[in-house]
This record gives sequence, structure tokens and C-alpha cells, in this order.
Amino acid sequence: MMKERKEKFPSYTPLYYRIFCAFRKIKRQTFVRIDEFKAKKNGPKDIVEDGDFEPFSRFKETGCREVINKSAVSLKEDLSVCRIKNTADRIEAIKETLRVKRLRYTSSAGTFLERTYTPESEMRKLWENSWVGVHSGVGPNDKVLDIGGASTAFVFYLASLGCSVKVIDNDWSCCGIIYNTRYVARKMHWDIEVFDRDISKPLPFDDNSFDRIFSICTVEHLSSSVRRKMMRETSRVLKPGGIVGMTIDYGPQRKALIVDRGLRFGYRQKLFNEIINPSGLSLYGNGDFVDTSTRTEGFLGALFLTKYHEDSKILR
Repeated sequence: MMKERKEKFPSYTPLYYRIFCAFRKIKRQTFVRIDEFKAKKNGPKDIVEDGDFEPFSRFKETGCREVINKSAVSLKEDLSVCRIKNTADRIEAIKETLRVKRLRYTSSAGTFLERTYTPESEMRKLWENSWVGVHSGVGPNDKVLDIGGASTAFVFYLASLGCSVKVIDNDWSCCGIIYNTRYVARKMHWDIEVFDRDISKPLPFDDNSFDRIFSICTVEHLSSSVRRKMMRETSRVLKPGGIVGMTIDYGPQRKALIVDRGLRFGYRQKLFNEIINPSGLSLYGNGDFVDTSTRTEGFLGALFLTKYHEDSKILR
């Protein structure tokens, strides 16, 4: 790997932007400490009691062509499927092109730190990107919104397809991902516009603006109230017949303030209350989810939603 991979910022990030990120980090850390103090005092939020856990054993046939709403229980097997493999190979080729041109994309942790580009985490991210890309049916000329994916290989993949891409992110790690997205887009002549914006605010787009909307491992980092607002806004800006492709993960060792294990497929009521019902969207694909992980393990899953339109064929 390049020597600059040891740096927090891409080497071409200007000094003024690094200083801006440093001040932003100090401000955010102050509010995080306040929230952590409140959580310790009042107890953790958004945690589901064990009684709410209703595991699904395996997918039950519902008439769908294939299982797309599922956890990554067969990650390696999924990546070997022809359509998924072809997309994964294209994403890997884009990453290699960026490396040759000394341009950066973030690791699965959303940073540029070398230690975060581990083989296991990169494979998990490749599954997310490939699985969502293929089963969303995204293609050239689609108007696409990505929530929380600035500087990711997935956003650059979407742009390489010929999509017009809008990105909402606020650089939580303060490592220059907003600047990097704009820099890479200029160098590669990609149609990407990134908005440095908190997702708790309304999306700055008109109703029915996007053919596809993506959110890769973002919703589990939000509070319940912000998550519901995001889903309502997602539905508002999605075109009738459009598709939302999302992934959700959690690690049981994360702090309760940050993570919400209730978004596992096994917590069906929580998933519907927090994601599906607030959006008003319909499940796209199978309605019974594959979730065979135990409560002590990490979880990674993909979820697809659509805005029903009587003239659109949305059922798989």
C-alpha cells in the first residue's frame, strides 16, 4: 500500500481543510461526552429486551424469485454468484484505478487509516456494495442519492456506471471525506455532488427526485428519532417505483449510545417500527428474512424497499 495510507487525511487535503476538521472534531467530542454522561445517568437508549427477540430460522418460500432481504450468512458463496462477482470485480477494478492515480477511498470504517483496511472488513463491505448494487437494479443515467457514503468505493462505483450521484454526509470521523469526494469526482470527471449536512435535517431535494436511494451501514448509528425522520425523508424524495437499498450491521461490543441491536432482522417488530413503517414504503423482495446469527455475534444484512406505483412492476 502507499505510504500515505498511514495518514489520517489524503495527502492532497489542503491545510485549511485539515484545520477545519480538527475544530469540528473538538466540538463533536464535547457533545459526545455530554451524551455519554446522560446515558450513564439515565440508562442506555434504544436497546431491545431479550423478550422481543424472535429469531427466523431460515427463509420461507413466499413466491419471490430469490432471497434478497437477508443477512450475510453465506458471504463467500454470495460473492461467487456470477452477477454479484461481476459487480464485485468492477468495484475492485475501480479501487485499483484510484490507487494507481493516488486517489483515495475510505475503508469499511469510513476512514483513510491503514489499519482499518483489513481483509475481513473489506470483504464484508464488498458484499454489501455488490449485493445492494445488483439487486437494486441501478444503472446508467439513474438519479441516485447515497446517505452516509462520502468517499466510499460504492459511491465511486455508482458514478462510474454513469449515474448522477448526490451524497449526504457530515464526516463524523473528521478525516476529510467530504473534500476527498469532491476532489476525486473532479479528477475522474464523475457526476457527484456531496452535501456536508447532518441527516437529522430535511433532505435538500424536491419530492420524487431519485430513482435509487442507498444507505450502507448508516441507520444503526442514528438515534431512533433521527432514524425515523431519515426514513420519512427518504420516502419523500424517492420516485414512484424507485428502490431503496440499505445495509445494517452491529457489533455487540459497541456502546449502547451508538448502536441499536434491535435493527437485526430477528427483532422484526423493531425493524418495522424504526425503518419500514416510518418510511411508508413497501418491502421489495422476500418478506421473511434470513437471520441465523446468534445474539452474541455481529450482524450484517441487506434490506430493500420500494415506493409502490400502480403502473410499476415492483414485485420480484
